[in-house]
Amino acid sequence: MSPGRRLWRLFSPILLYYGIVILISLMGSFIVTYQMAGEMAAMTMEEFTQDLMVRSLEATVPIYFASGLIALIPLALMMRSDRRGHMYVGDVRGKNIGALAYCLIAGILSSLAVSIFVTISQAGQVFDGYAEATGEILSQSLIMQVLSAGIVMPVVEEMIFRGLMYSRMKDFMTPRGALLLSSLIFGVYHGNVIQGIYGVVMGLLLVFVYEKYQTLAAPVLCHIGANAVSIVLQLLNVQIGSAVWAVLGAVICLLLLYLILRQIQKRVHVDMIQNPDYRPL
Repeated sequence: MSPGRRLWRLFSPILLYYGIVILISLMGSFIVTYQMAGEMAAMTMEEFTQDLMVRSLEATVPIYFASGLIALIPLALMMRSDRRGHMYVGDVRGKNIGALAYCLIAGILSSLAVSIFVTISQAGQVFDGYAEATGEILSQSLIMQVLSAGIVMPVVEEMIFRGLMYSRMKDFMTPRGALLLSSLIFGVYHGNVIQGIYGVVMGLLLVFVYEKYQTLAAPVLCHIGANAVSIVLQLLNVQIGSAVWAVLGAVICLLLLYLILRQIQKRVHVDMIQNPDYRPL
């Protein structure tokens, strides 16, 4: 396979998703502008521009939600096609579904630890982009937060970055190289320093559970757990009073996360079997 084709195969899932986002954004901008057309006469150009920007920002999360829903089908078809090209696949039949709970807990613990460290270090006030990114999500209704950040986006992002990008990387590089590169790209995808660093670390964790369980359900549950923490903390309006207790809480979360990962390492074993749907690419 030529280098150009490899690059296209590697980045086509995320390009597809962003193409859908751009299309939905253009449609949304047209609708918002049309709705504001009747108000233009009573506004100055500056007022109109500011109002348009506010409404556009309010529509950001719904746009990503709608784009994610639309992207699910083509991404699923890509994954199905890729699976046919693998001679061996994980035998997940008859496995204990309850073992997937480890993934959910791991996501919750990792997100809790990061949330505590970001709060007590005030890193969100130092680096640009973090407050805006979280504010866009948390300014939405609870239903939209749960549907978008809590369900749809974890599924879509896991299909793109683990189900397709990481799996395709392994076709032309070592598993360790694919692990590091896919995690780095996942971090860059988040668009700001704090979420970028967290994205790289989470990328490593998500690949780990994906490889151990040999099913996309594992990183999806881990991702859902991580995102759910932000929603719950905002809903409960949790405030950190003592930095000492906060650090202790973060350390406990990391210790529990380590123990959970040890359990996954010891208890979860998936055999590789010949793929009945194998079709050479």
